[in-house]
Amino acid sequence: MNTPVLLTLVALGLALGPALAQGKKVYRCEVGGKVLYSDAPCQAAAEVAADDPRTQAQRDAAAETVRREEKLADKMARERRAAEAAAARQAPVIIPHAAAAQAAAASAPARKKPAKKKPASAQS
Repeated sequence: MNTPVLLTLVALGLALGPALAQGKKVYRCEVGGKVLYSDAPCQAAAEVAADDPRTQAQRDAAAETVRREEKLADKMARERRAAEAAAARQAPVIIPHAAAAQAAAASAPARKKPAKKKPASAQS
């Protein structure tokens, strides 16, 4: 999801959150080409249905899921930071690349096998 859409959804959630809790009306206004949500009507405002059709049990379950996922996210962030710190303490590792090894072998001078010495023949 791209950032502008995410920011718009967050802004909408922040604008509608208090209204949902209090049962107030929410209005959608367009001012200077920007869409705004308000609890007070503006010129050419459109009323937005901001009721939450979920039951209290569903809202409680959703809130519990959020708490559980926040704990999991915190745990994962701690583990990631610990792993990064451990990696920073280690010496760098050089990972050989097969093509580099082949190129090094090709450019190295070829080794010649030493000539075998002939055994001295028995002199008579």
